[in-house]
Amino acid sequence: MAELADAHDSKSCGALNLVWVRLPPSAPSMKYQAVGFDYSGVVFGTPSTTFDSLVSNCLGVSVTEFKRSYFKFNHLFNNNLLTKQELWRKVLTELGVEDRYEDLLKLLGNLPKEKINRPLLKLIDKLRKKGYKTGLLSNNNLEAASNIKKIGVARHFDSVVVSAEIGFSKPHPRAFEIFAAKLDIPMTKLIFIDDTKNSLSTAAQIGFTPVLYKDYSTLERELTNLGILE
Repeated sequence: MAELADAHDSKSCGALNLVWVRLPPSAPSMKYQAVGFDYSGVVFGTPSTTFDSLVSNCLGVSVTEFKRSYFKFNHLFNNNLLTKQELWRKVLTELGVEDRYEDLLKLLGNLPKEKINRPLLKLIDKLRKKGYKTGLLSNNNLEAASNIKKIGVARHFDSVVVSAEIGFSKPHPRAFEIFAAKLDIPMTKLIFIDDTKNSLSTAAQIGFTPVLYKDYSTLERELTNLGILE
């Protein structure tokens, strides 16, 4: 971006000279300053709606029942207080379907290999070029935190925050407060994208703008409606 600046030349008796000065890029003077993303189901892997449907069918329970039980214990796994096996045992016991454990393991073992959402990473890089800060906030354990860095995902973000490292999981307000602080922005300037309604449930309470992730094309439309994309 360039702006006109004036300069007075002492040899020309105060005559006005116009000088073009190139200014450095600055953050967008818009309603939002940063866009945050969930990891599992958004940046990496399958959105939770597909996963929830597959697991609930396998266990013979409703999606609502499965999600209620899963979220009751999942935060313990994300903060390294349960192993994955212990998490599933607790969920199945809560649902009264302990006898489905082997069926569940078979289902999980046969799921397609999860992949990085490459189109989304390109969009994230585009947002950074436009001057927005980007961040990753994930409910996950320390192993996942290490893997995020290992596979090169972390370099696409200004800040990466994992629940096991801070002791708080979404939707706890403190998790988002730490996230916003690391991005150095007010909460009201943050858009956060997640594939579960539960993780976005405190948005109104603490002030960020929630976007429920369904698929890439829907996300593009929603960010366009918010003025982030043209």
